[in-house]
Amino acid sequence: MFFRKKVYASKVRLEASTLCNLNCRDCYMRLNHFGNVGAGYLKLENFVSFLDKNPFVREIELSNSGEVFLNPDLLDILKIAYERGVNIYLANGVNLNKVSDEMLEGLVKYGVKVVLVSIDGASQETYVKYRRGGNFDTVINNIKKINEYKKKYNSILPIMQWQYIVMDTNDSEEEILRAKEIAKSLDCTVWFKKTWNDKYKPKNPEILSKLTGLNFSDDEVVYTDNKRLVPCADLWKCPQINWDGRFLACCANFKDPFDVNVFEVGLEKLLNSKLIKDTKKMLMGGKVCKDSPCCNCYFYKKMAESKNFVKKDEIINQWKK
Repeated sequence: MFFRKKVYASKVRLEASTLCNLNCRDCYMRLNHFGNVGAGYLKLENFVSFLDKNPFVREIELSNSGEVFLNPDLLDILKIAYERGVNIYLANGVNLNKVSDEMLEGLVKYGVKVVLVSIDGASQETYVKYRRGGNFDTVINNIKKINEYKKKYNSILPIMQWQYIVMDTNDSEEEILRAKEIAKSLDCTVWFKKTWNDKYKPKNPEILSKLTGLNFSDDEVVYTDNKRLVPCADLWKCPQINWDGRFLACCANFKDPFDVNVFEVGLEKLLNSKLIKDTKKMLMGGKVCKDSPCCNCYFYKKMAESKNFVKKDEIINQWKK
């Protein structure tokens, strides 16, 4: 095996909030009533305790299945992380509809590395068809405020990114070109992503592929990278922890948490446990670990069907990033 004797994860995903102020049309969390991860948020005392017990963790992604800004402890969490030299990312997606000016300033003041804003459209009329309950102008104005704070603090952080999920409500050429234009004016990189709904079929796949850089010319599954399912690699590169400490392993797991609490057991002990080692072997094509929730996962079953498991070289390369 290529693993070290003791396995660490210098970067983790630690869910700050599963709560959300929107009712997005295809949201798996809302449609499944929060799955088994529950509705809640990361408490400041648990965050501080986590840092104390796991000093090897130097990077934390705080967003996942909810809106991070609904966590009332978030500003203090960012401050503590900044003081301890722990890099914070909000790169999994925020909707940026409900957030105070103090919080927007805090993103800059406390050096958050990346903020990725989910904006699926370039106008209120289009945006609200999916991000139900949201306001396009509010989101754009909040990005402008962040940019003003960046000028005030003479900072390049946070790097602002716009995530545009391409779907039936927003795939017109006009809408996509307008999104690119607005993003440029905001000094914001726009990332296009395929919808999770595999029933979606674009009307003009060739034009859409050219505009977005995505491949809409065939029937490839949206959850793939080079035709292979990838969430499982999170267990190596950036393991997912729920807001209450329960271990999820990857960002896609919201129904079947591991029967272990990281806040209680400790991340190092968990990652070096027989359960996690056996799970990793299974995900790489080894013996099925019946005690692992991953063996019941949709993604693992798809990998097993195709015999296209997580690869050693891929994990090593991701670990270096």
